[in-house]
Amino acid sequence: MNLLDRHIIARYLSNFALLFALLFIFAVAIDVVVQFDEFAQAAASVAERDDRWYPAVLFQAVVDFHGPRAFQFFAFMTGLVGVGAAGFTIVQMHRSRELIAIMAAGVPLHRVAVALLAAQMGVVTLQLLDQEFLLPGLASRLIREHDDILTPGVETFEVPLMRDAKDDLLYAENLDPRRGEAEGLLVIRRDADGAAVARITADTATWDETQAHWRLDGGRIMETTSMEGRLSTRRELEFWESDLSPRMLLARQSMNFAQMLSVSQLRDLRNAGDSVDRRLDRAIFGRFAGVLVNLLVPAIVIPFFLLRSPSANMLQQSLKAAAVAIPLLLGSLATMTISLPGLPPAVSTFLPVAILLPLAIGRLAYLRS
Repeated sequence: MNLLDRHIIARYLSNFALLFALLFIFAVAIDVVVQFDEFAQAAASVAERDDRWYPAVLFQAVVDFHGPRAFQFFAFMTGLVGVGAAGFTIVQMHRSRELIAIMAAGVPLHRVAVALLAAQMGVVTLQLLDQEFLLPGLASRLIREHDDILTPGVETFEVPLMRDAKDDLLYAENLDPRRGEAEGLLVIRRDADGAAVARITADTATWDETQAHWRLDGGRIMETTSMEGRLSTRRELEFWESDLSPRMLLARQSMNFAQMLSVSQLRDLRNAGDSVDRRLDRAIFGRFAGVLVNLLVPAIVIPFFLLRSPSANMLQQSLKAAAVAIPLLLGSLATMTISLPGLPPAVSTFLPVAILLPLAIGRLAYLRS
């Protein structure tokens, strides 16, 4: 890597950091203004309880709620911010006539594109590391609503009827995923035809990670006769085996939570039982497809700015780049997220990559340098 490459990469990274910071601060400012009552009420409650200075607690509330979201914002906005940073970098080089100097030295403009894409590859590598190692630890805090400001994370929620790998249906009045405890547990066992054959109830249940089952407190099972469907026998039950762990229930309750888990955690959830959730498959394959899309879209857009003429209208080129980049990024995200009929998740999630790859190659191959 020579001086020219280092200069382009350093300028790109500085533009990326500046643009990312501006967008994140702008998003936080809008949210704080819109939801100021929620932040104020949470801060007033904590300040009164702990006898602390209210403005300091209010600032802490904003940082506590939005601080972890910087890593989530980075994971979601890498592609768009990368396109903007590449555009700003080339426009700066165009205004200072650096592109003219590069061509006068006999260096093709492809060299600039390669340096920018190498920098973008480093950024998307950080995006992948962020998704694999940072976001999983922050997932429970990132799915908090504004009602949960200044709380350690998601607390409790009601579990609607959910089916496990054995086709049992689970309902819980209250689930605490951090402690792995459920209240008001109800399980309906069904036969091959879907008819209820037994009902399990428990006052409370605790998830045993080592045994992969729920330990029941006050557990009872009531079985029905196969002919008449009446309750016939009742007995106590100490545990209930299921693939529906607290993490699995939280992932099904909030797909946003599932998307912030690492690939290994998503695979564990997917392979926990026979009831495969295709949304988890799309989240796994989409993790890698998204990284490739964030590389291909800048490769398609960069030639809009790499022009030989010093009198080129860069504002017009920026509008063209935005008109191409934004639909490509949003369309790719929609394709990777939505289930397409007749296509397995492995195909539908990589469909944008298959479409964008020849476009990117063609755009760079026909770049006039």
